[in-house]
Amino acid sequence: MSSRTAPYGNWASPITAQAVAEQSLFAGTEDLILDPVTSKVYYAQKRPKEDGRSAIVDASDRQDLFDGSWDARTQLHEYGGGAATVFGDVLYFSHIRDHRVYKTTKGAIPQPITPLNPVLRFADFTVHPKHPDLIVCSVEDHTDPHPARVLTYLVFIDAAKGTFSKLVTGADFYTCARFSPDGNFLVWQQWYHPELPWQSAEIVVAPVKVSDGHTLDVGQVVLVAGKTEEIAAQDPSWASNDTIFFTCDVSGYHNPWKFTFQGTDVAGGKASPILPEPVQEEFGAPQWFLSRHGSGALSATKVAFTAFREGRSVLYVCDLDLGQLVEVPTPYAHIQYMHGNRQGKVIMLGQPADAGEVLAELSLDTHGNAQLKSLSPPPVEDAKLPSACISSAKYLALILDDGRICHVNYYAPKNPNYDGGLPGETPPVLVQIHGGPFYMENSNLEWSKQFFTSRGWAHIDVNYGGSTGFGRAFRESLHGKWGVLDIADAHESVVRLGAMGLVDAKRAVVHGGSAGGYSVLQIATNMLPGEGKKDTEGAFAAGASHYGVSDMRTLDEVLHKFELSLCPRLMGGSWEECRNVWEARSPVNHAKKIRMPLLLLQGEADTVVPKDQATRMVASIKAARRDGKVELVLFEGEGHGWRKASTMQTVLEKEMTFFNEVLGLTNHY
Repeated sequence: MSSRTAPYGNWASPITAQAVAEQSLFAGTEDLILDPVTSKVYYAQKRPKEDGRSAIVDASDRQDLFDGSWDARTQLHEYGGGAATVFGDVLYFSHIRDHRVYKTTKGAIPQPITPLNPVLRFADFTVHPKHPDLIVCSVEDHTDPHPARVLTYLVFIDAAKGTFSKLVTGADFYTCARFSPDGNFLVWQQWYHPELPWQSAEIVVAPVKVSDGHTLDVGQVVLVAGKTEEIAAQDPSWASNDTIFFTCDVSGYHNPWKFTFQGTDVAGGKASPILPEPVQEEFGAPQWFLSRHGSGALSATKVAFTAFREGRSVLYVCDLDLGQLVEVPTPYAHIQYMHGNRQGKVIMLGQPADAGEVLAELSLDTHGNAQLKSLSPPPVEDAKLPSACISSAKYLALILDDGRICHVNYYAPKNPNYDGGLPGETPPVLVQIHGGPFYMENSNLEWSKQFFTSRGWAHIDVNYGGSTGFGRAFRESLHGKWGVLDIADAHESVVRLGAMGLVDAKRAVVHGGSAGGYSVLQIATNMLPGEGKKDTEGAFAAGASHYGVSDMRTLDEVLHKFELSLCPRLMGGSWEECRNVWEARSPVNHAKKIRMPLLLLQGEADTVVPKDQATRMVASIKAARRDGKVELVLFEGEGHGWRKASTMQTVLEKEMTFFNEVLGLTNHY
């Protein structure tokens, strides 16, 4: 055997789990902030080595705006986002440890501007351009904590007095409140149960009036777009004092739209698509998290949009008057957190497939041509995370037997110290099933995937039927079929890539988080090696479920307000209407069928999928099969998603050890 040849999965790699966990100190951007007064740029950054807190950083000098005792996060919708804004060098942010809103300047001690009331969650702030002490934001009110009785409304905060008052109520959800440049109008997005915002949502605009400098009043409300359950209008912002832009999926794909009125005649305005013909690309991203905007205004007539094409982000400059799109080439596989100042600048987070994330700025030169530049310092090669080991994703559209398409990102094994595996050998494969389930796995660089590919593994991201980014019909194909379509697509991806000689389908393992963790548990009860098959091809050898769902009924009973109606839609009806389906698709009820070794990883403080889902699942497996290989790891202080470096390191090492034991591979750390 050549010194440059070793069995796949047994390669020695310089990429350690510790290095992967610690790299989040220099990445982990959770939001971008553009000061509309000064045009200065800031960003929110997750700090895994500081118990996962979120800091606000000045992008010009990389200095924090406050010390380590502060954590700029919010739990609105449970998933959070939109925790801070900056206006005229003044930072306003929600502090997750007491849920109050604070005001500060760089280096000063933050001062509260809302009363202490831990049942209220504030997020998604907009500052009045002429009265900067007046701030409008979304509030989630947990006075009655039952998810069906949690309230959401828009409020205005008087930062000078330290008070707040309700501004708009009546809808089930409010987000994206934004003042017009002159401060005379307010636009926002709203929607109602049982919908999610990418399924059905409305854009609303109203005149506003400031009295005595401390009181904000809303005039007659005008519904701009999204009047039916089949239309979702999202992510509104202002191009000028009388033009709003947003996305709307009347065509079946989220495309750019605008609403224009004259003077104060809002009711006389008209909403219309910007493009003469719809584009079969999804503009913007699903709003699981606040502030993940997919557009930003360069001027009163030109707006930057990002769209998805074959699982990657595409950047456009759109002329609102001419209805034209000009594509801007970028090196980024994924773009998010876009913000514009209407004065020639749009900022965004660019995430390449082969390098670390970049804070990027888009501008127009004197001829109107787009220019893209990095605001991040030049990258420095890290010996622990060498670029030579990076395996970039290859997009594949797999046409299945029923004519459906499964969208896949395939990562081949890559390590400069090895030419390949043994003669005739194909690599073991780790399949990743994303959460949501209405989400999409992007193809930007994630070192956790390189942790495996640099050791001789192949890696597959499965964007199964139901994923966003591919149009409404593809997304809605999961309705009534959760726990069926997702696992079928994961299975078919392995079988087809195995037939193509890209992976060893008999050495496939699977992992996923949240809804993806549920899919892993469903796979364990539905795809059994050797049962009803001529061989084990396509059946997974092992699985790791990160904070996954095991019992649909108990999940439905505790699920938070944002996703309150998720289970009935995905099960095909309510518990009372199709109880047999709910029971059939709850893995905890079928522990006797499980032969696949399972690793369950769970946060102790998870409020989205409580730890009871994991502990009951493990107890059921052990009671049903004493010889079953199952392991549970609980992480203190972690919620729904990993934030601590120590957790991230442990998760990677546990998964690698667990999978290697099952497949008979050697651990090389």
